[in-house]
Amino acid sequence: MARAHALIIEDSSTARILLSRMLERADISSRGVASAEEAFPLLQSEPFDLIFLDHLLPGMDGFEALKKLKSDAETRDIPVFMYTSQNAEKYIQEARALGANGVIRKQVDREQLITTLDQILREPPESGESLALRAAVEGAEQGARESLEQASRRITGRLSTVEVAYEELEEDVRELRTAVNTLRNQRIEDAARSRFRIRLLCVSLLAVVAVLALLVFWQISLLGSHIEQADGQFELLRGVVRGLVELVGE
Repeated sequence: MARAHALIIEDSSTARILLSRMLERADISSRGVASAEEAFPLLQSEPFDLIFLDHLLPGMDGFEALKKLKSDAETRDIPVFMYTSQNAEKYIQEARALGANGVIRKQVDREQLITTLDQILREPPESGESLALRAAVEGAEQGARESLEQASRRITGRLSTVEVAYEELEEDVRELRTAVNTLRNQRIEDAARSRFRIRLLCVSLLAVVAVLALLVFWQISLLGSHIEQADGQFELLRGVVRGLVELVGE
């Protein structure tokens, strides 16, 4: 069982997957959503121990969401970390003033993040801002700025991002291939149905032509029969007239 459960509010699926995998290494389960509007109903139905909140989000931005989280009695005590590319001191101060427990950059090193989370989870923060938590986050940020090893760690973090992006792209390619195959099979089926309909139409037309030909032949035969009957009646009438003429002549 995971030692904590985190909510990741981040519109980039790549960033969500990357952070989720780093949290897994710290034995922290997570759920991810793409906007603050999706997060609030989830917070009402599922308990979370940590929240990672992006700043630039569709709809409500990170600071607006942070204000709402800290104004709600049910969510105000959940530690919130701004998970963003911004690292200016003014931004960090503003985030903390609004109630954030810290700011974690998206390029943060995996081991550094895990170490920070270990310190945080060993001493859960009380309501408001925990000094131990603040020290852990500030120490990680300060170490990231001052350590000469941070450059290689950033590269490692970015390579991890590329790796995740590649895996996501590969998944997208597989889905695209599946969609293409489905579309091709559908077109083959549609073509087969169209050929069947054309054949059925041709057979129907041939049947109609055959029936019409039979009707015409029958009409011609009937007409010939009427003509023969008319000729017979004409010959009979002519015989009657000839007989009358002979009688008159006598």
